[in-house]
Amino acid sequence: MKKFLFGIREFLWVIASEVEDWLYPYRNQLTPEQKFEVRVKEPVTGEMWMVEELIEQMNQKVDKMQDDMIWIKDKILEHDQKLSFKVKKRSSSPSVSGKIQT
Repeated sequence: MKKFLFGIREFLWVIASEVEDWLYPYRNQLTPEQKFEVRVKEPVTGEMWMVEELIEQMNQKVDKMQDDMIWIKDKILEHDQKLSFKVKKRSSSPSVSGKIQT
């Protein structure tokens, strides 16, 4: 009799576990520490990389791009200063004073 009740209990436990997996699918996802241990395959070269290494490579690329953007911004500012010319302002302008002369 005990084996029969144990079998029923075990069967109900399996059903409850399946319902739980269906209701809470995120329960089986990896923890943040385990996510970095996953290997990914680069589609172009076919090399296998750890996620942590891939993130580090992307960070280096972003840092290089930021450095290049700062350098380009400085060069543009330098060229703007070299090419800028001063415009002499008139002492009185009809459009500024609001008077229209005919």
